[in-house]
Amino acid sequence: MAAIRAFGSEGKVKGQSTILPIEVVQPSGAPPDLTFFSALLPKPLEKGKTLYLDVLTVFTHSLQPFPEEITQAEAQLVVYQDSAHYLSPYPVKAQTLAIRLPGGRVESYTRHPNAKLVDSELKYGPFHDLPPFSYLPVIVHFENNNPFAVAKEVIREIEISHWGNVQITEHYNIAHGGARLKGEFSRLFSFLSFDCNF
Repeated sequence: MAAIRAFGSEGKVKGQSTILPIEVVQPSGAPPDLTFFSALLPKPLEKGKTLYLDVLTVFTHSLQPFPEEITQAEAQLVVYQDSAHYLSPYPVKAQTLAIRLPGGRVESYTRHPNAKLVDSELKYGPFHDLPPFSYLPVIVHFENNNPFAVAKEVIREIEISHWGNVQITEHYNIAHGGARLKGEFSRLFSFLSFDCNF
């Protein structure tokens, strides 16, 4: 997980959200290998009141190339692993997981009784009355020919002049984090592939 943010809005109708502070916590009975985060409310929630809570998480390296090496003529296949149950320290009344794929073919996916693949969306659920820390592993193996840009290094230079002008320059060292090329790269093959699409 690269980043986590929480936003809260109190009231019967979802209104203007405020950013909530986040801290790391360890709930009692939680597996020791897991890290939990707590969103701190600005004031205690009164009985009968409603709170809308939005949590944004950003993950990196969630897709792994499989196979790790391909030739120029092969499609890039990746593997995504997750849990069909959102890992929560609380009991969950109802939940559904939807995985939107970029299109193309799906080699395989974990087939639970309530799994359904329609076009490029894979759904698991709905699940009802889940106990705390429920976990149900799912693996999806699918085609994804998008480039995997990984920033190896970022340098930001900020220059402030005596007159108050600010100039910001950023330098990125970016590499492809997907499947490695096996064999030699051919520009002729790239030209023919491009030309055939018309």
